[in-house]
Order: sequence, then structure tokens, then C-alpha cells
Amino acid sequence: MDDEESIGTLLTLSSSVIMLTLKFSAANKCPVCGSDPRTHPGLRFKINTKCYHRICEGCVDRNFSSGKAECPVGGCHVNLWKREWRTQTFDDLKIEREVEIRRRVTKTLDRQEDEFETKRDYDDFLELREELIMNLVLRTDVAATNRKLREYALANGIKTDTTDSAADSGVKPPVKRKDIAPDAADPSGLIKGLKKIVIPKAKSPYDPFMGMPRTKDYYEVQDSYVSWAKGKTAEAIVAGGYDFQQYVDECLLRAFAGLGVFIEDEMSAKNNTAVLGPGTTEVKSSDDVF
Repeated sequence: MDDEESIGTLLTLSSSVIMLTLKFSAANKCPVCGSDPRTHPGLRFKINTKCYHRICEGCVDRNFSSGKAECPVGGCHVNLWKREWRTQTFDDLKIEREVEIRRRVTKTLDRQEDEFETKRDYDDFLELREELIMNLVLRTDVAATNRKLREYALANGIKTDTTDSAADSGVKPPVKRKDIAPDAADPSGLIKGLKKIVIPKAKSPYDPFMGMPRTKDYYEVQDSYVSWAKGKTAEAIVAGGYDFQQYVDECLLRAFAGLGVFIEDEMSAKNNTAVLGPGTTEVKSSDDVF
């Protein structure tokens, strides 16, 4: 009986080992060319971030070296680029897919707390982002979710794989909604509660006179005067670059410079006002301070 039990145990263990070996061999077998690590030592597999099929590196080079092509796995018609195939990070493809989706959505919807009006608005944004992630992970409203992300990326000038594919297919960027304010931080209207963009005022051109008036209120320089008749013809005067216009302008400025100044009014105001200290009121010189 002991021998029969031992033989039965060995058979059970052998069958279990065979099943595990077959399962491991099937898991490490390329679905396209049928290669496995036993027949091809050093075989490396790659996955893509769209259909998550796992094929060997040789099939990737053979099918995608000339450009964009369909996934070589039977029944899959997803168009892929060679750059979209990469080495697998996690053993479980479900975890690999969720991590990739979270990375892609977070890269698109990258907002910080200080960009929102209130903490509640930021929490609503985090809830919205998590909802979009779970829609893609659970394959719920995938088309609508991808459309929202694509419109948000196009409206905010974010370059992603989805915007590149939309540009390649000739899809026009979404028209800016009329109900969105021009200073809104999100032109697509997907995220609510963002602070408005403060548009800086345009810098005025440099003014060397610092706003001082350059117009003449009391006189106007003429183009020519009778007294210039002899001076303009004298080579000794004009050879050095003498400017008659500037000479007349300076003379008239000196003549009319004090017309708007009334010294009596300024002196009386100065004499009637004393220097005020902290916490004191206005004191006139005519009052007896003692």
C-alpha cells in the first residue's frame, strides 16, 4: 500500500509539474511567431499601451520597422507605431494597464492645488480625474472619456499621443465655447473652479521725458524768421551744424518760462503753513503756540 501511495503521489506531482511547465511555456510563448525561451534563449517580450498584446522583440522589429501597422496578433486591428511597444514592468497586465492609464491621464490633467479658488474645487478636480481614470480602466464610456481628454489637451495646448493621432487623422481642434470667459484658465470648460488668468498690462513705450508735457502752451516756433536770412547763408555758421530752430526755441522758452508761476501765492502758502509733526494738526503762523 505504501508503494502504491508513493507512486500515486509521484504521479500527481509529475502531472502538476507538467501542467505548470505547459502553462509557463504558453505564457512565455510569442502568439505571432511561436517562439519561447526554451527554443530561443534570451528572448525578450514587449507590450504596447493600446491593446496590451505581448509579442517578442523580433516580431516588433519585423512588423513595425517600416512605420505604422496593425497589431500582428490575430483578430486585433489596432494601428500602432514601433515607439508604442515597450518592456513590461509588472507581471500582471491588468496592473500594467491601470498604471499606464493613470500616468497618461495624470499627465494630461496636471493641476496643482494653488491653481484653484478653494480647497473644495481642488477636491472636485481630483474626483473628476479619478472618475475618468476608472472609466478607462473598467472600459466604461471609453469613447466619451477619451474625447473629453483629447478636447482638453487640444484646448490647453498639451501635446499627447491622442492629440497627435487626432492631428494625423485631420480632426479639427474643438471650437472655444462662447460661455467661457476669455480669462478662463481652462478654455475647454472641463475643470471648474480654476483661478482666472491675470493678463498683465501692456508695457508703454519708453519715455525719456517721464510723462512731462512736450507741447508749448505759450508760443510756437515758426519754420523761418527774417533774422535768419543772413545767418543761413554764412558758411562759417552752418558748417559746424548750428541749428537756428533750436536757438529760437531756447530763447522763447526762457522768455515764457515763468508766465505760469505766481511767486506771491507760493510764498504766502509757505508762510501760513508750519511743519506738522506726528499726531498734530495744521498750525498757522498767526496762532500763538505758547
